Amino acid sequence: MLIGPHPLSELAPHPGVTGLAIGVFDGVHLGHQAVVRSLKGNVAALTFEPHPLTIIAPDRVPPRLTTLEQKVAYMRAHGTVAVVAVKFDAALRELSAADFVGEIKRIFPDLKEIAIGESWSFGRNREGTAARLAELGQTHGFTVKSIAPVLLDGAPVSSTRIREAILQRRFDDAARLLGRSYAVTGKVVHGDQRGRELGFPTANLAQVAQLLPPRGVYAVRARVAGNLAKYRAVMNLGHRPTFTSNGVDSLEVHLLDFQADLYDQKLWVSDFAWLRDEQSFSGPEALKEQIGRDILHAEAIFARPA
Repeated sequence: MLIGPHPLSELAPHPGVTGLAIGVFDGVHLGHQAVVRSLKGNVAALTFEPHPLTIIAPDRVPPRLTTLEQKVAYMRAHGTVAVVAVKFDAALRELSAADFVGEIKRIFPDLKEIAIGESWSFGRNREGTAARLAELGQTHGFTVKSIAPVLLDGAPVSSTRIREAILQRRFDDAARLLGRSYAVTGKVVHGDQRGRELGFPTANLAQVAQLLPPRGVYAVRARVAGNLAKYRAVMNLGHRPTFTSNGVDSLEVHLLDFQADLYDQKLWVSDFAWLRDEQSFSGPEALKEQIGRDILHAEAIFARPA
């Protein structure tokens, strides 16, 4: 269940929640999962939309790893009963730590325990440290767990490490840090039908608001939002140099095992495996032949033991 995004003061009380995990949770990676798993009982997660750096330092906002929809799905898989999204704005930035915690207790009157990452801070001038939160907890009747980073290969798991892995096409490393395959989502929209004309109809994704790997052709798996079935697919990400480009990258997915109409539906694309760089061809026939080779290459990847 998703609640929000709403300003903190406008969130209604939600009795029954006894444990609350607080953080940005972009990626919902192994470290974030450890924060959630440290709590017992009826656990909710509280996150912020948009990313706080959008207000605090707009020039340093990182490309996001998860949409809010994905956060809800991933958090639910790890046992939360709800995800509460707080609108991060200038007013929230200036709220004192004490006032922030007072609002949290109002929203969650049965709260007994809060878990945060040990480096997380909140409130005006970042005055809300883990120690300050614990002090305020004594007043409001909850305890605080400050969770140390999860280490993998001797270094902390972080959203930054995951972004670096994706940009370097190290998808296996990203999956180890996430505890699952990286996935992007977008809405299927009408394209120019180039793929259909070539005999390889594609789902054209728009409204993709997450970090994408470098341009190129990839073997992927795709599923329709709300459906657990994954379909083998080949994805092209780039500006389609064989045809006239409008300068905007396109993301096109050709599903190998699915024929139904996908327009206006959300598609999740995951399990990336690089096939080749984007390249220009002499014409449609040469491109068609290469797409056939791409599909054979992708099928060979899909046939490998997991």
